[in-house]
Amino acid sequence: MRAVASPAGASTAPSAASEAETRVPLRGLRRLIADQMRRSIQTAAHFTFVAECDMTAVVEHRARAKERAAQQGIKLTYLAYVIRALIEPLKRYPTLNASLDDERGEIVLKRFYHVGIATQTPEGLTVPVIHDADRLGLMALAGAIERLAEAARAQRLKLDELKGGTFTITSTGQKGGVLATPILHHPQVAILGVHEIKKKPAVVDDRIVARDLCNLSLSLDHRVVDGAVGADFLYDVIHRLEHPDEWLNVGDLS
Repeated sequence: MRAVASPAGASTAPSAASEAETRVPLRGLRRLIADQMRRSIQTAAHFTFVAECDMTAVVEHRARAKERAAQQGIKLTYLAYVIRALIEPLKRYPTLNASLDDERGEIVLKRFYHVGIATQTPEGLTVPVIHDADRLGLMALAGAIERLAEAARAQRLKLDELKGGTFTITSTGQKGGVLATPILHHPQVAILGVHEIKKKPAVVDDRIVARDLCNLSLSLDHRVVDGAVGADFLYDVIHRLEHPDEWLNVGDLS
């Protein structure tokens, strides 16, 4: 069968493919995120370790402290407790607060603690950084988290507030699911995913009771951090979250 030529000037109907899909340019922040994620996956040897954490004591402490925080104009979130809890474990396990210099073949151990907070914005994921998080108490951390998150969503972050992170936390919030495999914020070697805190049955002293439980997902670069070290670090963080009265002090509430 011969093809029949269209009459001169006749319009061509759009193809079924063009009607069924829309092409959106990959640019701006979305392009930066894509490049960062690709570089991380292609460079690091990712593995993820997941463990359950009983957050009941933190939930109870926050219930007592959030009114005092509100009086100071601060929204006290669980993320502040997580950051406050992980600083000492980072000091005990320095390979998690590090980066890998591939060109020189060197592990760079950091003696400062700049914690990145993965923050969802209308334009995409942004990671503002709390510099010197080890020097801040609970309320100060909560204030910094709120300020940086608002600045990120309003696209008002300063350049230095996006640089220098040594460890990153990503929180999945109320739609937290069971677990995740967070992608490393290259060249960092560790990122902690915090999932939904939910009341569930648990066995305590051989009794089934209701507790506030959540999962923590720790992704690591296996080239730098061994699995046993990552597990020891995460269980150290979990112990601190399950026993906040051992390390929270009066200064944390002011």
